[in-house]
Amino acid sequence: MFKKLLVIWLGLVIGLTGTVSVSQPGEVNVYSYRKPQLIDPIFAEFTKETGIKVNSVYAKKGMLEKLQSEGRNSPADLVFTVDIGRLPDIHNAGLTQSVDRDRFAGDIPDKYMEPKGHWFGLTTRARIIAVSKERVAQGAISTYEDLTDPQWKGRICTRSGKHPYMVALTASMIAHHGPEKAKAWLSGLRDNLARKPQGNDRAQIKAIKEGVCDVAVINHYYMAKMFKDAKQVPWAQAVNVIFPNQSGRGTHMNVSGSH
Repeated sequence: MFKKLLVIWLGLVIGLTGTVSVSQPGEVNVYSYRKPQLIDPIFAEFTKETGIKVNSVYAKKGMLEKLQSEGRNSPADLVFTVDIGRLPDIHNAGLTQSVDRDRFAGDIPDKYMEPKGHWFGLTTRARIIAVSKERVAQGAISTYEDLTDPQWKGRICTRSGKHPYMVALTASMIAHHGPEKAKAWLSGLRDNLARKPQGNDRAQIKAIKEGVCDVAVINHYYMAKMFKDAKQVPWAQAVNVIFPNQSGRGTHMNVSGSH
C-alpha cells in the first residue's frame, strides 16, 4: 500500500510542477487534514524513495478558509483530506487546478477521480455496524435502515452526527432515498440512541463492551487498530461486524484524497 501511495504522490508532485508556489527546489508543501502520526510515515517513505522533502501543515479544521485567505500566494502544492465532502468544497471554491488523469491510469479507478482532474481519491473506508456478540442475534441487523427499528430503542451508540464520517453517511442516505426518507431515517436513529452522541468510533465499541449499548456505527479500520492495542483488544473481541446492505446497494464507502 505504501509503495502504491508513493507512486500516486510522486505523480501529483510532478503534475503540479511549474505552478504558482513558494516551494523550494526539491521540496513540496502539503496541507493535511490527516493527523501527523498517520500521514508522516508516508511522507518519510516518499522522501526516501524520491529525494523530495515534504513540508506538511496539519489542521483539524479551517483549511478551506486558510487557502482562501492565501489565494494564489498560498505555499500549498497539495491538500490532503480525510473526507470526500471536503474534496469538492475546495474545488468549488476555485482553489484547485487540473492534473492529467491519464497519469494515474491503473492506479486510481475513474470513479475516484474528478472528471477534469481537480482531485483524486487515494484511500477508502467503509462505514460499518458493530454489534454485541452476547446481546444481538446473528442476522438481526443487515442494513443501515434496520437501525431505525423500534427493537433497538436505547441500544445504539454513535459519534456526533456533525462529524464528517456521519455527515457522509447521511449524504449517502439522501442520495439513495431522497431528503424526506433520509430525514425520517435520522429521526429513527436518534430515537434509538442509548446516550447523547459522544467520543470517537473506538469509544462506541468500548461502550458496547461496557454494556452501555448493543449497536454502534464505526469505520471499519478501527477494528484493526483496536486489535493492535492490548487495552482495546477486549473491546474489539466483544463485537461482531456487519458490512450493511450487501443484498442491495452495498456498504457506504467514504474517500480521502488530494488536490
